[in-house]
Amino acid sequence: MNFIIYHLKRLIMLPVLLVTSPAEVFGDAWKSARNRSLILGLPALIIAFLAVTAIGGVQLLNRSSLETKYDFLFQKTTADLNQLSKEISRDQKLQSLDGSAGNAEGITKEQAQNLDELRKSQKIFLDKLISLDPTNKSYRFELAKMVFSQGRANHGRSILKALAPEDVPGHPEAHFVLARMYSEEKAPTAMARAGNLSIALKHVDHVLTRDEKNDKAKLLKARILSQTRNYDDAYRLFSDLFEENPNFFRELEALNEKMKRTERNQQLYGKAYDQFKQLSGQKETQENDRTWITNETGLAMTLQKMERFKESEDRLESLIQKYAADRKGGPRRVFLQRLITETYLRWANSIADATVSYQSLPGNQLETLLELYTKAYRNQPANPQVLQSLARLSLSGNTEIAQRARVVYDPIADRNAPSSVLNQLGNDALINKRFTEAIRYYERAREKSPRDSAVLNNLSFSYLVAEGDDKNAERALQLIDEALRNLPQGISPLEASKFLHTKATALKQQDRLQEALAVYERALKARPQHADTLRSLIECYRGLSKIPPERYGESLKKIETQMRQNQGISQ
Repeated sequence: MNFIIYHLKRLIMLPVLLVTSPAEVFGDAWKSARNRSLILGLPALIIAFLAVTAIGGVQLLNRSSLETKYDFLFQKTTADLNQLSKEISRDQKLQSLDGSAGNAEGITKEQAQNLDELRKSQKIFLDKLISLDPTNKSYRFELAKMVFSQGRANHGRSILKALAPEDVPGHPEAHFVLARMYSEEKAPTAMARAGNLSIALKHVDHVLTRDEKNDKAKLLKARILSQTRNYDDAYRLFSDLFEENPNFFRELEALNEKMKRTERNQQLYGKAYDQFKQLSGQKETQENDRTWITNETGLAMTLQKMERFKESEDRLESLIQKYAADRKGGPRRVFLQRLITETYLRWANSIADATVSYQSLPGNQLETLLELYTKAYRNQPANPQVLQSLARLSLSGNTEIAQRARVVYDPIADRNAPSSVLNQLGNDALINKRFTEAIRYYERAREKSPRDSAVLNNLSFSYLVAEGDDKNAERALQLIDEALRNLPQGISPLEASKFLHTKATALKQQDRLQEALAVYERALKARPQHADTLRSLIECYRGLSKIPPERYGESLKKIETQMRQNQGISQ
């Protein structure tokens, strides 16, 4: 009983103790001078703590506000810079189309000044952002892009490597850029090239580790795999991309060529055409000009690949008429006329190879070619390939076809004929041994296309075979050296050997026989059965008082025997 009463009293006194106990503790502490000093200083400490906390909070908020402000200014400046760059690019294209020269850089003084100001502002805002948040990888990636745009490639690459190490996943965008750089980088040897592609593959895999649905990364990986001849894996990736975008039929077509599986192409073209056809009915495709152009190009190309030329012609003609009646359809109609012209050219090329002479073609084939080139001319009267093809027909041995072709387009009367037409006229004059006329046409062609290797080679050869004062071996050597410097990338060894033969002949005519012999030897590697090269080689050996290898004489004898037999059969 006493125990219960005792605890009830304690429970009743608890609220009192909660008030009096701190007072008693405070009173006891106040008796000590040291404690009194501490108690008197306590409010100041509390105020200081609250002040520091408030200042820190304000700084934190201010820093966040500054970062937001500079990020906005950086993004806006970058957008303005991109827009100005697009405008300048558009102006340059218009200048090239209308033939206006413009200034050296193709931009006005005001545009140049605006570009400079925007680039300076962009750099300032980005520097501010990096100083506020040095660990932000996105800011440093933007810095790398800026450094590259200034031409400081090594510095830019070092920033990217710090953001995206080769063996450790880092900033995805930096990995992607490095992968593309290594995949496109030229290398002195095949081994070095293989090493670059291996590094590129590591970087692109880091991107796909973070985002396995990244189509750009998948496309880059597929292309790298194709370059490393890992065709099966590349084909699987391209097939996945093709299911989403039929434009990848081109990549699959190229892989089928490399894998020697061209029998798959017709099915591929049909499937791509069906996908393009389905997309063409969608509202988004019809309303977006860029998407519409891509889709129409895909439809035309797949129909051409399947040689369904008439179907492509009918479809494009219908669309041309549709947009001709639409006041706003002018640009689309012009684009469609370019597509239908390409269809006619491919159609014609399926009948007769454009690189082979038309002289041996029967009349019905020439008739069809004239009809196709005439339709192409009506749609694109300034297309150089169309004009060249009509010029070839106008020079054919079929008098009736030649006259009808000249009614459509007379190349001789065209004072502004493109280089390709002038080259064609030169070829005709050269074949018929009108050397002075050939040189005149080739020189005019060279004025219009000074780096066209085919024109330079033809002109060089004309100076070598010309007669009298027109013959000029020194001029020929100068021209063929220029042609060799301008050979297009990827030219076949067979084609390159023709240029080498011309150079060797120029050297031979200047009695530089040892040099000529070495160049003829190079030309013979690609054309071991070329009679003129073999004959010239033997002459060089004899001119140097050397005995030519027996195999050259034996090969030449066999070739000449075969040529005589063929002539006998044709007669």
